[in-house]
Order: sequence, then structure tokens, then C-alpha cells
Amino acid sequence: MPSSQAERAAHNKLQRRYYETRKAEQNHRIAVEGTPYITNHLDQMIARAKLRQDEAILDIGCGMGKYTIPLAERGYDVAGLELSPRLVEELQSQAQGRAEIETHVGDILDPDPGLLARFDRIVGFFVLHHLIDIPAAYKSAARMLRPGGGIAILEPNPLCPLYYLQITFTPSMSWAAEKGILSLKPGQTRRALAEAGFEDIALHRFGILPPFLRNRASGAMVEAAFERVPPLRPIAAFQLITGRLPPA
Repeated sequence: MPSSQAERAAHNKLQRRYYETRKAEQNHRIAVEGTPYITNHLDQMIARAKLRQDEAILDIGCGMGKYTIPLAERGYDVAGLELSPRLVEELQSQAQGRAEIETHVGDILDPDPGLLARFDRIVGFFVLHHLIDIPAAYKSAARMLRPGGGIAILEPNPLCPLYYLQITFTPSMSWAAEKGILSLKPGQTRRALAEAGFEDIALHRFGILPPFLRNRASGAMVEAAFERVPPLRPIAAFQLITGRLPPA
């Protein structure tokens, strides 16, 4: 069911409070850090979504720039859209001396008219499950893309049981802010993307280790072994959701 303006406003207030009122160490999951865990996410996004440096890219829900800044450092023309002005300030602070990144403060579900039909790609990293209306987010993404533009969103895999343990037992996480994971099941995702006008829809699953294990020297080898076993792939930790609008 589509959300009302009042419901969106209340939800956005909750999400902003979730990140803006926490201590710096509690926001470590969205801080900029060049670990093997994060590098793997970027490599998977670039390779599977076939990102190009000559494309105009928008990172929705960019937060502090955890992925936006590294993408810019790799030579991609990437801008950021974020609900929280405080997180955008942090992004610009961390980007100083590293990259120049155009940022916009606003709601993904109600984009500024200046962002419409402007981008070749929209990417996102662990943002959809924080939104109140995921189908509406796909439709907003389609409005911000040029004809033939593509979407690539990295999200938790709702079929991976480890997330439910993490959310339940991690003090800095809450089901109120993370429950959108339940709306990212394959059938729901494909239907919502198709209704938003996307074609060539695909879901690629990978990974299983938490950061403290993936960042070890043997982490990449363990995950590679896991991904080589087809029956285990449905419960991988991450899913990269891709689709493309038809050309004009």
C-alpha cells in the first residue's frame, strides 16, 4: 500500500534520529573506510552493474560517503543524495582533499525537480531497506534517470538468517529502522522494478562473512569457496539488484 505524506514524514524523522543522535562510534557502519569488506562491495557493484566513468551517477542515501567517496576517487562522476543534512556535512568534511562531490539533501521519494532525467545510473548501498515505500523509490529512481538509464542497488539478502540475529542482538540496531529487509524478497523486488518501468532485471547474490572476518587475509578465499557452492547461494549475505529503463 502506498504511504501517505504524513507517514513518510514520520518515517523520515525516525530515520534521521536513528543516525543523527548516535555517537560517532555507533555510526561506524556508515563511516568511510577502505577495508577489504567495503572494497569487495564496490568491486561487485562496478563489475556486475558495468559502471562507466563517462556516466553521470547518483548515489541515493549516500550517508557520510562510505561508498560515494571511494567511487569518486576511482574516477567515477558520482553525486550524492541524502535525507540527513548532518550526514551530508560529514561527507563533505571527509571528502576534502580526496574528491569533489556534488551533494543534495532531500527525500528519495520526493526528488528535487532539478534531479529529474539527469542521470545515467542510480546506485545505492544498503539504503532501500530504510525506506517506507520501496516500490515508490524505484519509481522515483526511474524519474531521475535518462532513457536507457540503469539502476544498481546493493542490499541485504532477506533470505540470509544472519541478518535477523544481527538486528536482534546488536544494541545500535533496531527493527524499527531495519524492518524493510522483509520487503526485499526476489518476487517483490522484480514486480516493483517492472512496475516502475525497468527491464533486464537481475539479482546477484554474494558474500557471507561479517566485516571482522571478511577483512582477514583468508576472508576472500573463504567467501570464494562459499560462492562456488550453488545450493548456498540463495542464503548469501548480499544481493545486487539491477535493471535498466528502455531507451527513448
